Amino acid sequence: MSLAAALIYWVIVTLWAAVFALIVVSYVRNPRVFGTTRLLLAVVAIDTLRNIFENLYFGVYFGGQYGLFPSEVVTVLGRPLLLILPKLLNVMAGSVVLGLLLLRWLPRAVREKQVSQEYTDHLESLATHDELTGLYNRRHFEVCMSAELARYQRHQRPLSLLMLDVDHFKSINDRFGHAAGDRVLARIGASCLAVGKRESDVAARIGGEEFAVLLPETNADAARAVAERLRYVVRDNAPVIDGRRLEVTVSIGVAEAAPGVSQTQALMEAADQALYAAKRAGRNRVCVATPAESTPASRVA
Repeated sequence: MSLAAALIYWVIVTLWAAVFALIVVSYVRNPRVFGTTRLLLAVVAIDTLRNIFENLYFGVYFGGQYGLFPSEVVTVLGRPLLLILPKLLNVMAGSVVLGLLLLRWLPRAVREKQVSQEYTDHLESLATHDELTGLYNRRHFEVCMSAELARYQRHQRPLSLLMLDVDHFKSINDRFGHAAGDRVLARIGASCLAVGKRESDVAARIGGEEFAVLLPETNADAARAVAERLRYVVRDNAPVIDGRRLEVTVSIGVAEAAPGVSQTQALMEAADQALYAAKRAGRNRVCVATPAESTPASRVA
């Protein structure tokens, strides 16, 4: 063992002391950092202290052999019972570190990952769903509709759209309050989901009291039957206010995608025109857009 080999322990001690100081500073300066990160810093600090102690012990022991410390130090630290002390400390520190990692850090890291994922899912839901009804919002509905229209253009499979509006919704708010109006909208949202049971069906709230249901693989006749069923479901599931069931009805416009229609706005306008026709005809009814009304040429006129 040369003097340089003895001095190397002190270089190592200096390096580990710098690491420990950095850990302490990071721990103090970041009081709001995630719990798992602070726990990991504590684990690294324990291992760092273990390294400092071990290298300090042997630095003093071998330094005493080369005159850096009194020779009595070698006699004391060279005792067999004391020589195994650093190794015992290694075992103890390793056990503590392993216990913290497996019993504290890992479970907490898993929980924080789950919380983070739930938070991300919540943000995604806020970006795509209407909070009151749980249906898709207009922006996400148009994304889904664009994809279905593209599939329609490729395969020429039937595709229909329902647009529905609550009849005399303003009077419901005026007579019973906005809380009652919200309950009506929530019930209609549930009715849309109940009628559009297929996984491919897409229901959305696209305006204040306006809803839409996209029905892939459905022609105009079948879509009309769905719309009629939805009209009755809305009526039968109206909320009860002050012991009295509200009279809630909807007018529904139906449009089937026609060849040449590749824009979501075109199909929505056709269904919207059918909806207004239902309003003009007395409300609480279903009107279907004619094939001519669903083509781009009729909209230009």
